[in-house]
Amino acid sequence: MKITGLKELGDSIKDMLIQKDYFKNNKKYNANLIDGNISSGYGYPIKAFEKFLGYYDSPNRVAYNPSISMSTNFSYCLSACKYNKNGKMDTVIVDGISDENYDKKAKYALDYFRNDFGIKGTFDFYIKRYRKYDRGKGMSESAAVAASVSRSLITNVFGNDADDILISKYARLVSGSGTRAVHNGISMWLSYPDMDLNYCTAVKISGMPEKLYYGIFPKFTNQKTDQAHRLAVKSEFYEPWIRNKYNFIEKYIERDFDLDLLLKRGIEDTLNLHSVLFSQGMILQTEESINLIKNIINFSSNNEGFYFSADTGPSIMILSPEKNLIEQFRENKRDEFIYGSNDFKEHEKNMGSFLKEAIDYFKN
Repeated sequence: MKITGLKELGDSIKDMLIQKDYFKNNKKYNANLIDGNISSGYGYPIKAFEKFLGYYDSPNRVAYNPSISMSTNFSYCLSACKYNKNGKMDTVIVDGISDENYDKKAKYALDYFRNDFGIKGTFDFYIKRYRKYDRGKGMSESAAVAASVSRSLITNVFGNDADDILISKYARLVSGSGTRAVHNGISMWLSYPDMDLNYCTAVKISGMPEKLYYGIFPKFTNQKTDQAHRLAVKSEFYEPWIRNKYNFIEKYIERDFDLDLLLKRGIEDTLNLHSVLFSQGMILQTEESINLIKNIINFSSNNEGFYFSADTGPSIMILSPEKNLIEQFRENKRDEFIYGSNDFKEHEKNMGSFLKEAIDYFKN
């Protein structure tokens, strides 16, 4: 699909971010490569207010529109990275499994990274996800993986002082949403057609709102996110959906990313996203999640300040500045539910044992 005029709109948004002092580019770093060096990284998932679906430039992970999200802690991912000066091939292990799809995605991202900095050698990755649920779709696990992997890679090459803007730039090559997941709190990924890729990164807008309670109902479906990206751009509703986003993003910046506006928009954009996919015959929701959404809409019509959001899956997140509204809605619901919090240091309790596992793996 070709949508004209988005570069001009995107450049205007970039200029607004710079003028408002939201956008800062990364510092310059010199590689400090040590053969056999092992570094670590972590990442948490996100939930989008202003969503994206469909890539303008799929290999380089450039989206048709900027997107905005907040961090969640329904899970987290840990990554260990080892540099091999004379290595022949990069390797990737995720939850103890080697997969050709992981290898292909890693090769493209790592070749891109090596080319940018003139790096020789290979990298081994040992990655592990820690969930508070058995399984779910639309939980943004891929974003957490991307943020974790990029953090471990950048730390290995440039040291612990490397900034999150740089980490975010290379997280996008693993997962577009991972670009935002690098920043804890509310962040915005600046991405649009034909842009200067030096600006294709996420910036932190604010920390986590102190008076916002949230939780999620994990639901599962076998639908693939990559398929959703491919189908969305074929919809006749895709272009109007994208153009509408640019208008809202300007409003966000003008209003300094007002939380109430973001929460209300999150509901609208959830319904829009699923409508675009439905027009292409892709139904991400299940019978359970559709009934849940109906109940949420009925409840919110009588309770101001109650919101919901869903990404490319049937898992439904609810949010409110009033904790009692979360509790009231949950009454008599048998669906699995996980509370979220503003604790983004949970990964620290497992980092020691994880690194021991990774080191043992790298020795073999």
